[in-house]
Amino acid sequence: MLNYALKEVLGPHVDQKGSIVLPEKLRFDFSHGKPIPPNDLRKIESIVNKQIDDEMDVYATEATLADAKRINGLQAVFGEVYPDPVRVVAIGRKVEDLLADPDSKEWNSYLKYARRKSLRSFIEEGIAKGIRRITAVTTGGAFEAINLAKEIDLQISDAFKLEGSTLEKKVAALKNLLDAATIPAPMKADLKDRVSKLQDQIRKAQKKIAEENMQKAVKVATEMADTAIADGKAFCISPIDVGLDPAAAREAVVKVMEKKVSGIEGGSRGFQSVANGLQKDPPHKDAVTNKAVVYAGVPVNGDTSKGLEVSEWLTAALGPIKGRRGKGKGGLAQGQGTHATRMKEAMDIATEFASMKLR
Repeated sequence: MLNYALKEVLGPHVDQKGSIVLPEKLRFDFSHGKPIPPNDLRKIESIVNKQIDDEMDVYATEATLADAKRINGLQAVFGEVYPDPVRVVAIGRKVEDLLADPDSKEWNSYLKYARRKSLRSFIEEGIAKGIRRITAVTTGGAFEAINLAKEIDLQISDAFKLEGSTLEKKVAALKNLLDAATIPAPMKADLKDRVSKLQDQIRKAQKKIAEENMQKAVKVATEMADTAIADGKAFCISPIDVGLDPAAAREAVVKVMEKKVSGIEGGSRGFQSVANGLQKDPPHKDAVTNKAVVYAGVPVNGDTSKGLEVSEWLTAALGPIKGRRGKGKGGLAQGQGTHATRMKEAMDIATEFASMKLR
């Protein structure tokens, strides 16, 4: 039946290349040059299960090999040597009827057949060039697989109610669960599509948070730059609360530099969850890190940069928070430290350093 269904859906080029038929499991190898799309797998599975549900009678009779080969629609394994006489198995028609009118286009007969109560395809994969394999289970194993798929589907539905780091962790767990799950291939494809939608939801939320962080960082930093300019200062140091978001810190420093004021931007104690800034409830203590991002900027040209070198300034500021800096270029440099609780000390040192250099 599977051989017949594959030919119906994929085309007459399909030939059986081998099989293992056990009481509750089937492995079927066949010729086909590319993976089978989920929709085609559904059609194949539906055709087989329709024939099973119809509970057609199965007949088996021995016939000479020559007579058997004359039967229209006879399925055989290419290259396999059959005995003479050979056992012919027919579904829904008596073998004697097939032998009496072998040229009829109505016949669909098979040399091998094992009756099942239900069949579900699990894995469709390539095993060699031009050879695909379907692994399926029947009876109890099939129902267990379907129930597992339904359980995963419920977990995915529940995940759509989550957000932030909780959603990210759940999606990672669901991906691992799906990769390891022995469930029908079409159902697995559908579930993976649903998980992809969850990933899209995460990306949209992250993008929104990133935009909000950038707006917040720029607003805070430029306001402090305006105050520094009004006070006649040549630099400013601005703590911002956007988590470990270097893009937001960098944008803030760039905007400060556009005001022709040297700036150093410090990200305060951050959270691992990119959504913590949007949560109404306090984040879980396990989500808190003791890290901080520090971004520094000094205009490459101009009087304000005389005596103040950006890498030196950043290095001094990173000392208390046990930080390391990147190479930096264009008057910008970034660093990250692991002792965010000492950010005030780091900012004090940065202030003293810039004041001394810009006297």
